[in-house]
Amino acid sequence: MKVLHIINTLSAGGAELHLLTLCRRSRIQGIKVFVACLKEHVLGSRTLRQDFEKSGVRVVNLKAERIYDPSFFARTRRLISKIQPDILHTHLPRADLVGFMLCKVFPNIYWVDSIHDNYSKTWSARRTIPIFSQIWKKADILIAISYAVQEWLISERKISKEKIRVIHYGIETDKFSEPNTDLRKTWALDKNLIIGSIGRLEPRKGHETLIRAMPTILERMPATRLLIAGHDPWCYGEKLKSLIKEIGLTESVQLVGFQSDISSFIHTLDIFAFASKSEGFGQVLIEAMAAKKPVVASKISPITEIVLENKTGLLADVESSHAFAKAIIALAECPEKAQKMGVNGAKRVEEHFSVNQMAKKTIQLYQDVLKKA
Repeated sequence: MKVLHIINTLSAGGAELHLLTLCRRSRIQGIKVFVACLKEHVLGSRTLRQDFEKSGVRVVNLKAERIYDPSFFARTRRLISKIQPDILHTHLPRADLVGFMLCKVFPNIYWVDSIHDNYSKTWSARRTIPIFSQIWKKADILIAISYAVQEWLISERKISKEKIRVIHYGIETDKFSEPNTDLRKTWALDKNLIIGSIGRLEPRKGHETLIRAMPTILERMPATRLLIAGHDPWCYGEKLKSLIKEIGLTESVQLVGFQSDISSFIHTLDIFAFASKSEGFGQVLIEAMAAKKPVVASKISPITEIVLENKTGLLADVESSHAFAKAIIALAECPEKAQKMGVNGAKRVEEHFSVNQMAKKTIQLYQDVLKKA
């Protein structure tokens, strides 16, 4: 079986890292895998090209600054003709549009389309979603990365449930069992209570909520530090820096930028906090849980599909800095409970969000599509 994946970029992010993990496991199962990106890099992040190539996956940059560029579409058609994939698997809306156009030209290719988010809430071009709803309906099958995304596709986009399969992200849990570098020592954080979060610097990730929670936390635990990791493609970090300065938290809150070594960053933390207002899934949560970290996260779907209240972490009302402060303090003041939640979280990831589970379900889906065809 030959599978060609098409994705917007190779910059390290949830969908891109998921694709890397899927490709690695697909190759182990004997599937020939190819990856094409519309462009390779987003400013402030890092490209995953070398990661794919080290895993034996051929990568092609389609150089598609404009999808309707005739030279781009000609390059893509030549790629399809050369590879002759059995399945075309697209990821993210711009790539979905390319998949739609290619399947018009190559009707014998079977098209699998992963929907990585509820785009009504997150996508800057969400006014075009009615058009994309019609595009998604043309795919042979859709993969929703959470039940929340599936519900959105059914209730708002009017797509048949029979056309959708839910396959959660899965991770290689062993990569998060130990840190590669002792950042506590490197950053001189040994005596601090460290709260951390990971996410692109943008309003929907809820970093402001965590920053505003810090004064309450510092009243009870003055040695606390908040570290926020993530690249800043739209310069939103300047607004966060202004807020930090305005509240008087320059000594307690730090924007540490994009972190290529996620495992080491997570192991630096005592508590992982995730105040996002909207998610398609929330891969960083399962990464933190795999590292046995207790989590405090927004009480929204699909996060509630991942975090079990009072078992693997605590859930707080979205955008409520008071609720986040209260939950973080509760875990910090009861380290035994926090440690037990971390252990429970690692077990939950192994049972429900491992790469084996994700890859097995995805490869079975490929086989089902080809068998049905």
